[in-house]
Parts: sequence; C-alpha cells; structure tokens
Amino acid sequence: MILRMAAAIARFFGRIGKDAWNSLPTAGKWLDDIIRWPFSLVFGGGAPLPAYEPHVQRSDIVDEFKRARQAAAVEVLGRDIVASVRKFCAASGADRATMDLRGIDTGAMALLLTMGEDELRALSRASDPAIRKFCLSKAHGVYGVPMVGVHQPIPANDRSPRPSSDRRRWEEQATLRRVVEDRFRLG
Repeated sequence: MILRMAAAIARFFGRIGKDAWNSLPTAGKWLDDIIRWPFSLVFGGGAPLPAYEPHVQRSDIVDEFKRARQAAAVEVLGRDIVASVRKFCAASGADRATMDLRGIDTGAMALLLTMGEDELRALSRASDPAIRKFCLSKAHGVYGVPMVGVHQPIPANDRSPRPSSDRRRWEEQATLRRVVEDRFRLG
C-alpha cells in the first residue's frame, strides 16, 4: 500500500515537472515582457517594421541569375579541340598549315604555330586537362611546353632553344656550358 502511494506521488511530481519544463518558454516570454514594459513606457515601444513587398517579379530574378551565370561561366573546351591539338602536334609541317584551330585562344594559337618539334611532341603527350588549359592560355604544367604570354614565340623555321624534353639532358648541357664559361671568365 505504501509503495502504491509512493508511486502515485512520484507520478504526480513527474507530471508537474514535465508540465513545468514544457512551460519554460512561456514563462521566459512573460519574464521578457515584464522586463521590457518599463523600458517601452520610457523610450517608446517602437513602431512595427513595415511589410516588405518587392517590386521585382520572380521570373526577373531567375533571368538575372541565368545572365550572371552565363557571364561568369568559364569556356570549357570539348574533346574535339583536344583531339585537334593532338592531331596538330602529330601532323607534319605541311599538314599543320592547313589545319583548323578555331576555339583556341589567339595567344595559344600563335604559340602553337611557332613551337618546335620537341615542344609539340611534349604537348601531344600531355593529359586532356593540361591541353585544355594550354588552349585557354592558363598555366598547364606540361614540362617542355612554354606558357602563353611568358615566352616570346620562336620563328617557325628555327629550332627550339630547348632541344629535348629530357630534363636530365638539359641539366648536363647547362653544367658543361658552365664549366666552359668558367674557364674563360675574367677576374
């Protein structure tokens, strides 16, 4: 009997506690209203904010977003441009003069037309994203291929100042030239 009464009392306090817990937001709002009331009498309650009614239609906003997206879109070259650059690099000198290079940046096109055989070979071995970056005149990271705007184009009939795309060979040549130049250095 005592256990039943203790259980009933515990349930009663549990319900009261649950109700008190659920009513805390309401009590907080009442407390906030009580504290705010004297300040609203002294400083004024403040006018309610006016209802905002936009003068722009939803379709106008969507059109503006589409125009902004098109203006900010980066031109992405397709696989056909990459394939045409690879064909250009693999073609003979006579065939290169008749190939169509539309879609490539003018600086990249000028550099492509004046590159040496070693540079063209290195570009033909590059990955598709690297060739796309080359065509857009961006930093491509292809070793042995100059970047657009950094180097002056080399005349078409001259050889590249870098005779090979082999880095080790370049380093050996630089070391040998340095030794020869050190022999004849004055002072």
